[in-house]
Amino acid sequence: MDARNDQDALDMILDVFEREQAADLVAQFGEKGLAIWREAPNRPRLTEPTAVGTVKGSCGDTIAIAIEVAGETIARTDFDTDGCAASQIAAATAAALARGKNLDDAVDIDEAAIVSAVGRFPDDHRHCAYLAAAAVREAVHRWMIAGGVLGQMERKTQGE
Repeated sequence: MDARNDQDALDMILDVFEREQAADLVAQFGEKGLAIWREAPNRPRLTEPTAVGTVKGSCGDTIAIAIEVAGETIARTDFDTDGCAASQIAAATAAALARGKNLDDAVDIDEAAIVSAVGRFPDDHRHCAYLAAAAVREAVHRWMIAGGVLGQMERKTQGE
């Protein structure tokens, strides 16, 4: 076979794999979950977060939620995970739910809110939603430990 035929065969195999993966994700998380998973790599990245909350589950997945706080509102968010599609969907959803919320409301984001926002979440992956919610709470906690609004004002006056 020549290189072009090899590439065509590889493209066909990858296309079949992608369709099967998408069908599996739709079966587990619905169309909305698939859309969240597909959009996750295209999100704007937060290069200088105010705080980051990182949580590792007993499953081995780690979810980190980064927040940028303006006043007492979470202005921007980002996330990272080394986990499966469920972790990616949960982390992306938690970050989206936190964005625009004041800090008091953000700590109220829980597993149920994430599952509800996605619409469908398999029971055997709900721990991912729990981890993502915990990462949001951890980020807010770290922001508070760093001095919260007073810490922000101090850092600004010191030229950071």
